[in-house]
Amino acid sequence: MKSLQQRLAEHGFVANEEYDHAVRCLLSARHDHLRCLNIEGNQGGRRTAFAHALGQALDYAHILYHEFTPPPPDEPVRLAPPQEAEEAVGEPPVAPLDRVMAEACALSEGEPTLLILDALHRAPFREHLRLAEFLGDGLWHYGAISLKAHRRHLMVCLISDDPLYHTLQRRCFRIWVDPDPARAVRPTPADLDLPGSAAPMLEALASLFAELEVNPTLEEYRRLVDDLQRNVTSLEDLRLSLYGWVEGVDREHLMSAPMRRILEGKLPALGIPPAQPPPGDR
Repeated sequence: MKSLQQRLAEHGFVANEEYDHAVRCLLSARHDHLRCLNIEGNQGGRRTAFAHALGQALDYAHILYHEFTPPPPDEPVRLAPPQEAEEAVGEPPVAPLDRVMAEACALSEGEPTLLILDALHRAPFREHLRLAEFLGDGLWHYGAISLKAHRRHLMVCLISDDPLYHTLQRRCFRIWVDPDPARAVRPTPADLDLPGSAAPMLEALASLFAELEVNPTLEEYRRLVDDLQRNVTSLEDLRLSLYGWVEGVDREHLMSAPMRRILEGKLPALGIPPAQPPPGDR
């Protein structure tokens, strides 16, 4: 049976870390409220990718997504003509949040459903209060309508750039999905189907990644090594490949003068010809 790490990777979330224990804690917890996961990390897109991949890895039948948007600016004051003002006003449209919450409640009655609520920091505080109440009793209210979610079938994922409202956080299990520098991958030549003589190249790459403060996956190592063997013939090529293949590389740091000197020192170990000085310096 494939590990959770492998299943997440199959659905687009590749990481060195294993999340089995955290997900097991979330799914096996005994509580009297809806199951909720607060996904934290500094990289916004990575958090969203984790939520979607987790839903697919756990075989949820339905995955619903809602992203809170900044509130629109106030509309200018407009005086309606008398005839328009007297016309009957129809039913107001259903708010996007109410629509997705209603769908989640309805689908959870029949099948496992995952609801992802992204950019919660943009939502008015009243929505935080409504969500905290919903997680507590499983009931979503809007207008004169009340809908009930199935406790065992519905799971909610919350993503926010700001800390969650206290009561809301108390009903969530938190998980951090940014790469952990302490779990840096140090592949051997055999891991990448390389001869033993490639060990100095991998050591040079590992030291470069430490300087760049990134933690590549084994797949990113493979792609970069393939580039080194096929395409990289200069320091500038190396920079482009590092930035192109490795997630999290800070381009400004990569292009800085101090980093250039470090890269130049690694060129021989990477099998790249030394950088040529400008014509005036020869």
